[in-house]
Amino acid sequence: MKPLACRACGSVRTEPYLRIRGFDLVRCAHCGSATTDAQMDTARARAYYQGSYFRGGDYEDYPRDESIIKSNFERFAQAMIPHGPHGRLLEVGCAYGFFMDVAQKHWDVEGIDVSEAAINDARGRHGPRVTCGDLLSAPLEFGGYDWVVAWDVIEHVDRPRDYLQRMGQLLRPGGHLALTTGDLGSLAARLMGRRWRLLTPPSHLTYFTRKGIRTALRQAGLKVISSATAGYERSLSFAVFRMIGSASSSRLFPEGSSRRRWIERTHFYVDLGDIMFVTARSPVVGEPL
Repeated sequence: MKPLACRACGSVRTEPYLRIRGFDLVRCAHCGSATTDAQMDTARARAYYQGSYFRGGDYEDYPRDESIIKSNFERFAQAMIPHGPHGRLLEVGCAYGFFMDVAQKHWDVEGIDVSEAAINDARGRHGPRVTCGDLLSAPLEFGGYDWVVAWDVIEHVDRPRDYLQRMGQLLRPGGHLALTTGDLGSLAARLMGRRWRLLTPPSHLTYFTRKGIRTALRQAGLKVISSATAGYERSLSFAVFRMIGSASSSRLFPEGSSRRRWIERTHFYVDLGDIMFVTARSPVVGEPL
């Protein structure tokens, strides 16, 4: 059997790591990232990322948490503004268009996502500026964007290095890419081991380390200019759902009950240091990576 190569850096120097949810993971000896043997081509992605994914899949109820999600995106936008406060922006994996709602105050926004259910919702507010499709085959303008962003997306795609390369091609010289993704090398991930909250194949296919994402971006011709951690506002309802699952959550907090209403309106901010916020730039002519 052909060795499973690292999706982050491309190295074939990988070793068996974990078996999670029936999927085998290997760890890269070069960059430390982990790769699962799960596959997610475009057809599978279209089938997987439908309405049930956002309501009862990885999310309890993504549309219901719109205001909380937008508060996270407001912080992301504020972190971006010092690098480029205006111009044309493409969001990869735009889902319901909540970041676009926030970002349109600063940039001319467009979005793309494979989820037909999510795009149909986003299209109600953003019309033809959102596209249902795969980034690698979509007819987008090379060199036409000042920003490309991908929030919690790159770990979901089958060919992350190809996606990063395409994102780089879409940027004008001096344009910026911003993304968030989990950090397998973080203290939280190392302490939790196989119980780390982001080890969720087949939804997550690649588990990057800081070295892994830097290597992938450099291979895509992009220069990392900042790397930080990303904190998130979460509803208590979402946290309960992720900790004990849908069935137990529904049993303990029945729909329509005062307890359910309480956990839905209660929210909190947390930064466990295990999600990276990385900003990179497309170099101008002659600029070294």
